[in-house]
Amino acid sequence: MGRILLGTSGWDYPEWVGRVYPKKGVADRLRYYAERFPLVEVNTTFYRLPPVSVVESWVRRTPDGFRFAAKFPRSITHERRLQAAGSELAAFLEVIRPLRDAGKLVAALLQLPPSLPFDEPAVRGFYESLPADLPVAVEFREESWLAPESIELLRAHRFAHVVVDEPKLPIRLDVTAPFSYVRWHGHGSAIWYDYTYSKAELDAWVPRVRALAERADPVLGLFNNHFRGDAAVNAEALAEALGVPPPAWSHRLGG
Repeated sequence: MGRILLGTSGWDYPEWVGRVYPKKGVADRLRYYAERFPLVEVNTTFYRLPPVSVVESWVRRTPDGFRFAAKFPRSITHERRLQAAGSELAAFLEVIRPLRDAGKLVAALLQLPPSLPFDEPAVRGFYESLPADLPVAVEFREESWLAPESIELLRAHRFAHVVVDEPKLPIRLDVTAPFSYVRWHGHGSAIWYDYTYSKAELDAWVPRVRALAERADPVLGLFNNHFRGDAAVNAEALAEALGVPPPAWSHRLGG
């Protein structure tokens, strides 16, 4: 069985104070978060690239075994639509370099826009522009990307197919890379991720995650339903259902 690392998409949410973070507040939310989870997905890089010095501080403020997944910038996926994005890609790679150098980057997440259909030549060209040693996970948001040709491209480049739980695409447990990547977005009526997963829903994911762990190492699982701190609560509940203990460096004795 492969390792199972669970966490959330982002960590710096004011509404988490009182439910995830102490009511009195904490000086360093990332450091506190890393006591509870072994993994986090960085949203910042999608919206605006932070200074390299900020990323270097993430490395210093987290334990050696802590891991990051970082989203490709939307300038590449949503604005350039994977075309002629060389300068944007170079800037992204420079920003995440401290994570790669420290061995803390487990994946670069390519979240595709729902308006972008699959175009095999264009996609192949973009995939080939990426560093061969960069672990990449690709999240489809449009059904044409589920074509066999698309899945085979992932396998050829050893990129992970992102298993998604969301309203518009089916759950597919394809394993196309040494690691697997799962994202729980939720099923909110207005906003997908304004959603609280029930115990029954989380229990239904236990055999799925275990099936992925039989074929991939590690399995990276991120909850994106951040409203009210539900992502953190649901991630810990699924970890308990799977029998996954808190991080080895955690002071949370006995879980």
